Amino acid sequence: MLNTTKKQHILALVMLSLTAFFWGAGFVLNDSLLANYFNDTPILLNAIRFGLSSVLLLCIFAKRIRWNKTNLLYSAIGGVFLFAAFTLQVYGLRLTTPAHSGFFTAAYIVFVPFIAWIAFRKRPHASTFVGVGVAIVGLALLNFNTSSNASGDTIVGDLITLSSALMFTFQIVWSEVSLKKGVDHLSFTTLQITTASVLFVIFTLAFEHRSYAALTFDWAKGGWQLALVTLCGTAFAYFAQTYSQQHVNSSETALIMGCESPIGAVISLLVGSDVFSWNMLVGGLMVILAVALVEIVPTLGKKKSTQNTQDAPVPPQTDTSDV
Repeated sequence: MLNTTKKQHILALVMLSLTAFFWGAGFVLNDSLLANYFNDTPILLNAIRFGLSSVLLLCIFAKRIRWNKTNLLYSAIGGVFLFAAFTLQVYGLRLTTPAHSGFFTAAYIVFVPFIAWIAFRKRPHASTFVGVGVAIVGLALLNFNTSSNASGDTIVGDLITLSSALMFTFQIVWSEVSLKKGVDHLSFTTLQITTASVLFVIFTLAFEHRSYAALTFDWAKGGWQLALVTLCGTAFAYFAQTYSQQHVNSSETALIMGCESPIGAVISLLVGSDVFSWNMLVGGLMVILAVALVEIVPTLGKKKSTQNTQDAPVPPQTDTSDV
């Protein structure tokens, strides 16, 4: 029988895997929404998805949210990181290619173990560094292929996207810091999304309002896409991330969520948005191998150590009853 801690760990891995799936699907859905409806107002799309998610979470967890200074402060900082990450990602994408954007956004896989090392002063397992190396090579193969032709100077866009990855890194590590400081995961999830939604609304009203007149939206075609990126890719995804980080460390979290890239590639193939290539297959398999290295290898090492301890001969005890 599995103990409670092991069950919680497995549930956390399942929830993070679902998050990676929803974010992978979100690549396709967001691309469609931006191309067809929000091309000139990308921040408005984020304002809508985060705004609706915050209203939903506030309604569901209203009685369980703790409105104290600690929760508000830590959650607000997490929300600022989210806002900065998504905003930089959008503007980076405008200057670079989708392939470059996918690769550099996923760089948080590389950043997280080192930022977490600094934050918690705990060196990650050696297999984590190996896994990160395998993942970054896999992501490079997955996102850079012969059909991805960059037009113009993409260096600035790549740097902006890399800055976005750094903001995602801070958000992931900050989530773990906040939970360790006693902020409950329901309050943190709801309040950080609410903070981000407020910032998105302010930003779009300040800088995108002139493009509102040209907005058109087909609810029959785009409504279900917007609903999915809101409910699954935002509300559930960040609830799952925060819950899971109570039982899985930041490095594991980043690597599992980084599977969004190969998942997105597979879904893109299925819907006909991309064509199959061998580098896509090899790259995706390498990312999956990286997750196995981080999740399975340390566990095997612990089991072997425990088995050796159990099998070690017990030294004979001297009978001192007559002394």
